Amino acid sequence: MTPNTPSLPHRVLIVGGGIAALETVLALHELAPELVTVTVLAPEPAFRLHPLDVARPFARGHADELDLEQFMLDHGGRFRCAAATAFDPVERTVRCATGSPEPYDSLIVAVGAPARPAFAGALSFGPDPLPLSGILADLECGYTKRVAFVVPPGCAWALPLYELALMTAEETWGMGMDDAEIHFVTPEPSPLAAFGAAASEGVAALLDAAHVTVHCGQTAAVRAGGHVELSTGELLVERVVSLPVLDGPKLRGLPSDAAGFLPVDDRGRVRGVERVFAIGDVADHAIKQGGLACLQADVAAAVIAAEAGASCATPPFVPVLQGRLLTGHHDRFLRLQAGVSEISDEPLWDPPTKVAGRLLAPYLEAQGLVALPLRAAPAG
Repeated sequence: MTPNTPSLPHRVLIVGGGIAALETVLALHELAPELVTVTVLAPEPAFRLHPLDVARPFARGHADELDLEQFMLDHGGRFRCAAATAFDPVERTVRCATGSPEPYDSLIVAVGAPARPAFAGALSFGPDPLPLSGILADLECGYTKRVAFVVPPGCAWALPLYELALMTAEETWGMGMDDAEIHFVTPEPSPLAAFGAAASEGVAALLDAAHVTVHCGQTAAVRAGGHVELSTGELLVERVVSLPVLDGPKLRGLPSDAAGFLPVDDRGRVRGVERVFAIGDVADHAIKQGGLACLQADVAAAVIAAEAGASCATPPFVPVLQGRLLTGHHDRFLRLQAGVSEISDEPLWDPPTKVAGRLLAPYLEAQGLVALPLRAAPAG
């Protein structure tokens, strides 16, 4: 059999073990369980929902790990714990750090993108809650009075930093530290502008009510000692919290744009190679968010299922941006769909998880792997 002759059943190889990969597994299991065999290749043996990391310093919730080998067994597939090192779209194989190359008929690249700190002089928030917990403790004891949350240039998803700022403000005022200052600096024209005008105005009102001073339209630089350089002058604070920025992984054997991300069409196909798809952070979409990654996964899975012989529609990727915003009080739900911007006290999707994946969200909920109690608006 030559590399250009598909096998039966159709061999699907998913490289990566994150949100996009798991949604793809579930979608293929739904659409073509008898027509495809699915292998997940990832360097880590377990999955955890990292969007819940923002809740941990505030004891708002947590996510347990999901064993990928058992997950694949439960869905009729196979898991291989190894790192991909090179891709050969002509031979349709993926070379691994250990063992033999992995063959495929269709390849889905969902490896994410490496993150790095945006500023040397800031805390880059990540999975470890302890550094931010330290800042909260310093605020409580009065050792720190001025904190700035700074969205870095090129940030592909800023919502978690808004959550950190709002929950920090609530903790600070709740501890009676009325002389503290919380600043929020962003290059966006308005808070969370990607969600549209109505949602942005609602978030701006939340920040104002929380006594967070907002500096919009500011491409900031952060220097040691809490010096935040703005176009309007210098903001001097004691602690700076930021988010990491993502770099394109520049995968060996696959085309990439100037930043190292994989260029894709509206169905997730990587441009210039056959039978290769890219979804999630590794693809060249401007906004990199778990809910959008799930939509991309559903689109790519449908195309592959149809190519394998399934009778299913193959619509293009149409972004629907949805985000559950954790605040110091009750949660807000934001959505931008077909140009309509919304912000609501009530859930706009079900289950109302942090990642609005069509299949992954209810699966994780049913498995009891996500604990994030809903904080509803007060009655009346």
